[in-house]
Amino acid sequence: MPIANCIITRGTVGRPDELVNRWSAESGVPDQHMTVNVIRSEQQLGNPYAVMADLQLPSVWSDEKLSSLQTGLARALSVCFDVPIDQVHLVTHIIRSGMVVENDREVSW
Repeated sequence: MPIANCIITRGTVGRPDELVNRWSAESGVPDQHMTVNVIRSEQQLGNPYAVMADLQLPSVWSDEKLSSLQTGLARALSVCFDVPIDQVHLVTHIIRSGMVVENDREVSW
């Protein structure tokens, strides 16, 4: 259930269709359950970033796997959108068991 919501600023171009495969390769985690939403920003104020991402990961995974997924996503975003890594800002949210509803049922792990 790795889910990434990525906000791309205006003028940033790239290859979003390659993002899931690149993320999987960079993180060493199979892509079968990865979901990525790419959203174009209408306007960004304050401290600028070319790409901002919120990553949702289940609490069941090890710290090592969580680290691989978040750093792998940051690298994949940098490559796929051709921006320097310091223009990628990513925040990871750890989701506890029972805090997801899918198919009208709470999901537990």
